[in-house]
Amino acid sequence: MKVSVSRSVSKTSSIVVLFLLTATFFALPAWAQNITVRGRVTNENNQPVSGASVVVKGTTNGTTTNDNGQYQISAPGNGTLVISSVGYPSKEILIGNQTNHNVSLTSTSTDLEQVVVVGYGTQRREAVTGSVASIGGEKLRDIPSANISQALQGRLAGVDISQTSTRPGATMQIRIRGTRSLTADNNPLIVLDGIPFPGSIADIDPNDVKSLDVLKDASATAIYGSRGSNGVILITTNRGQKGQKARVSYNAYYGAQKIFSKYPMMNGPQLSALRSARG
Repeated sequence: MKVSVSRSVSKTSSIVVLFLLTATFFALPAWAQNITVRGRVTNENNQPVSGASVVVKGTTNGTTTNDNGQYQISAPGNGTLVISSVGYPSKEILIGNQTNHNVSLTSTSTDLEQVVVVGYGTQRREAVTGSVASIGGEKLRDIPSANISQALQGRLAGVDISQTSTRPGATMQIRIRGTRSLTADNNPLIVLDGIPFPGSIADIDPNDVKSLDVLKDASATAIYGSRGSNGVILITTNRGQKGQKARVSYNAYYGAQKIFSKYPMMNGPQLSALRSARG
């Protein structure tokens, strides 16, 4: 009698284990399947954040919030959503097989605490009353380029940079708030580490730049006189610090430029025939 009871219990335990394994096997695909996730992105004042980026981490699958801060995206149930927006630190949300996720972002005030070079010293960005455009050295090096002028093209408001030469690596023309004179020089003044730089901006290695600030209004003239009438580009380079460890970095890139179309040229007999035909 005891043997039959023992066999019955053993058989029941085997059935339970088999059932649990089967349930787990069918649950894993369901967990990895995509689900539709909806939600709303707001700030610390419970106001909607429009245009916020919602991306599934590790993929290119993403969307943006509408004017009401609402979003809808298809994502795996075990995935992670990364929500980011300008002026807010990014936030990661574990989906956890849930279809509704409301996210609150807290704005950061780091932009107001940034230091800007203004010619006669440095100021916090919030205390600057003049028109100053700034870009950091890391962002400047995001785009591989032969010189600084090519890396600045289209990245600073009020600074027009255009290519006037087809020579590879040639310096581009820089105009701050347009052209001021038809006959005089319109190039801005370049100040390198507080000293007016007599050379071209192409002579400065982009890898040495820590920050670049552009003075665009009358404050440039007040500091540098008539030399700053076309604007001033202030360049601050990296400097060594006491106790800093030795560091070696290597950066390389390559590119090619091709002539779109050559001008049709005449040879000697053709030129002579043209002049004879002209009389």
